[in-house]
Amino acid sequence: MLIFIASCNEKEQEEPENAANHSPTVDQLTYVEKDGIVSVEFETVEGTIEWERGATLEGFDGEGYLIWNKEDNFTTPGIGTLTYKINITTPGTYQFVWRSRISEGNSISEANDSWLRFGDAADFFGQREGSTVYPKGTGKTPNPEGNSADGWFKIYMNRVGKWFWRSNTSDNDPHDIFVTFETAGIYTMEVSGRSRFHGLDRFVLFIEGKTLSEAQNAERSEIVRP
Repeated sequence: MLIFIASCNEKEQEEPENAANHSPTVDQLTYVEKDGIVSVEFETVEGTIEWERGATLEGFDGEGYLIWNKEDNFTTPGIGTLTYKINITTPGTYQFVWRSRISEGNSISEANDSWLRFGDAADFFGQREGSTVYPKGTGKTPNPEGNSADGWFKIYMNRVGKWFWRSNTSDNDPHDIFVTFETAGIYTMEVSGRSRFHGLDRFVLFIEGKTLSEAQNAERSEIVRP
């Protein structure tokens, strides 16, 4: 039986404005999708961030990783936000998976999750065997079990002692994560701190018809500077 952080009641948020503006002009790094795959090292984000940069936990990809070492934010997303601009050249529905780690402790239900949002995509949802859930605050239902607000999903994993590829939402009812990009353009992915000591190494997006294995083994996405 999988055990996850207990859910708690929270108020529904008003539907956020769709910030879609898929202009090729952005003021930060852009990661370019190729052949239906996006593969990004979290530590490549630039500028001053509230996450701790690290390179001591064995088994990480790339040059390092990020760890949320500040306070828990179980019901309040948007604190310590990381922003990644993604240039989608092949529209469609993509699955999202990140490689993360519980960096301290031995519980599979602590230090195991962070917040995720794709606020300008056509759709952002969790899916499992015909069941679909949407983030609270988007005006779409049903919503996941546990915490969610303002278009953010809580994304968790459940392995101790190693970096692990898994991204689920909805407590005790794990749904995989999907994003639909209806048109080519530049989209914004946001991550914010939720559980203290959750580490993030790499994330991939792969279009329908591709597999996680293909995405894991693909070359890292081209990074375009402004």
